[in-house]
Amino acid sequence: MFMIKPFRTALSVVLLLTAPFSVFSQGCSDAGVCTAGPIGEVQNPADSLGQAEEFRHMARLTFSYGAGEQGVTVVQVVPEIGIGLTDRLGLQLKVPYVSASGNLGSNSGVGDPTLSFSYAAIKETHRRLDVLLGSKLNANKADARSADGLSLPMPYQTSLGTTDLLAGVNYRWKRWSAALAYQHVLVNNNENAFTHQAWMDDMDALGYFESAFLDRADDAVARLQYAIPVSSGLILQPGALAIMHLAEDVYTAQSLTGMERLAIAGSDGLTLNLTIDARWAFSERWALELAYGSPFVVRDKRPDGLTRSMVLNGGLRYSF
Repeated sequence: MFMIKPFRTALSVVLLLTAPFSVFSQGCSDAGVCTAGPIGEVQNPADSLGQAEEFRHMARLTFSYGAGEQGVTVVQVVPEIGIGLTDRLGLQLKVPYVSASGNLGSNSGVGDPTLSFSYAAIKETHRRLDVLLGSKLNANKADARSADGLSLPMPYQTSLGTTDLLAGVNYRWKRWSAALAYQHVLVNNNENAFTHQAWMDDMDALGYFESAFLDRADDAVARLQYAIPVSSGLILQPGALAIMHLAEDVYTAQSLTGMERLAIAGSDGLTLNLTIDARWAFSERWALELAYGSPFVVRDKRPDGLTRSMVLNGGLRYSF
């Protein structure tokens, strides 16, 4: 019972702080770079938590629940491995399994894997700078269909249909950490064909953004977090996550002259999220982790299917 009490405290604080933001119905989930490698990790500042042994490798299994647009539920199981190739150079790989269900049907399968390398350019007791370079690969062409053979909108797809370059830096000073990152589309293999016209007999389909052969624009990310030690082994890390969609997305639409490529007005701009993470290290190597995010500034149009009113993650981490 003594071991459970700190974790209950962390869970209570997470729910209390995030409950007021769960009423928002629109937002943006992570397209890849926001949580790649060391970006977004719960920090373990030595000044507040003591000198704990630093393990070079880790394995983690995360369960994620997201509330998407039009009531679509997105559940992910994400196995992840981090290998320290040297004292400063690390490799991270995660491959999600995604299941989405809503009023137009359901779909599940392997999601987009993320492979990244991180290098600790500065590695000191109270100060650290990590540089990240990696890629998000497309698991499929975002072309899954309903039981009736109609193309499902992007919230139901297990892939964005793009191969992206990920780059970023993560800086920690004592309990503060800040990150800047960029996600650039290298190859667009998106063959989604969702249009309102194709679903003309189903009024529910009109609530989703059209996304036929979507070209998704790049993202720039800024993240700020502060680590708060609660008790021995337990740390909370509230923060803010800003995602700037740098240009308007483009899709194929039916016009009076035929099919043409059109920019989606309002699909560019800022999404600003409140986040809070918690980690409870209940032994030298094992830890339970929680993460919550919810938006309070959103883009007008989000055809990529990443709309979330909230995302709640729970994971088990093993360091070795």
